[in-house]
Amino acid sequence: MTEEWIETKAACALLGVREQTLYAYASRHGLRIRKSPEDSRRSEYARADIEALAKRNARPRARADIAAGAIQWGEPVLTTGISQVREGQLFFGTQRATDLAKVMTLEGITAHHCKCPAPRLKATSIAPPDTGSPLAAALSQLAKDCATALPMQGRPGHILANEGQDLLRKVAAAMLGIETMPNRPIHEVLAKTWGVSPEVEDHLRQALVIMSDHELNPSTFAVRVCASTGASMAAALLAGMATLSGPLHGGAALSAQNALIACDKGKHALAAHLSANPNMSPYALGYGHPLYPEGDPRAAYLLGLLKETNRWRTCVTALSHRLGAAPNIDSALACLSLTYDLPEDAPFLIFAIGRVSGWIAHAIEQVNSHAIIRPRAEFAPDA
Repeated sequence: MTEEWIETKAACALLGVREQTLYAYASRHGLRIRKSPEDSRRSEYARADIEALAKRNARPRARADIAAGAIQWGEPVLTTGISQVREGQLFFGTQRATDLAKVMTLEGITAHHCKCPAPRLKATSIAPPDTGSPLAAALSQLAKDCATALPMQGRPGHILANEGQDLLRKVAAAMLGIETMPNRPIHEVLAKTWGVSPEVEDHLRQALVIMSDHELNPSTFAVRVCASTGASMAAALLAGMATLSGPLHGGAALSAQNALIACDKGKHALAAHLSANPNMSPYALGYGHPLYPEGDPRAAYLLGLLKETNRWRTCVTALSHRLGAAPNIDSALACLSLTYDLPEDAPFLIFAIGRVSGWIAHAIEQVNSHAIIRPRAEFAPDA
């Protein structure tokens, strides 16, 4: 470390913020950042940038301004023991998500998130899934369960966790278009449905685990808002699934997949694709992430499962250079899907089925907090 560069902890101390907030600041305010010359696993920040930002932040601000700044990639607004972004890595509890992805199933990581024993797997049957997209089938299934579901308020956490696991398997069955989820882990059923090899099956397992939670993303926040009212687990998961459907959230993988396909066709096809979507940011195409200024570790992990000579991984690298941003999880899921010739909607299925796991834990955690999420609004007649 030199006088010009300071390590992460020192930067946080100067700004008076947590590490995850520092990463958001780095993206939003263009803070200069580099790998430490002594240890490439550590980051260093330009002291001048940190001090200038600290000076700006020291100016008196109204509470409303501070609250408004917390809504979009700002200061943490809720306390959770489920996951955290720290030092450019995603942790599930106190363990790296990538480490847990090596050894756990989706059912196992759900129990880990909920801090409950993993339930014994049992066959789960649903009514014939509605025709249409996997998203429509998932929404329909959760809506059906909402009709008879009990409120979460006042019920034991382990009971809610088991109920959540059952709903997770129902959602997976609905999205895959099958009437019975056998007493097998979800990744095995995915692999059998898609007819892939054992190696690909294991990659699907790891992808599901790594997608299981990501702090307070939009869909998880929607789950917690719903759960804060004491609503049913099915209702909370329905709120999350509806939010995930947006093209800037769960739908971003499709945009990333289309960009990779255009890149694979050659420079002219890629140029035409990008010019046809001039307002689409690198983030919406699967590149860059405000919480990971040095690159999304989830994407690096999944891409690392593939050979470097893989044509789709080569396309990810080419687009990354073209857009000036590292690949994020959406481009990684798209690359995984194209590599193994999975169905077009496979990235969304992996994202959605995996993320239900974290939603279950967040719903339980929110109910146990006995707090209703109810922010205030600032009236603006021309809004």
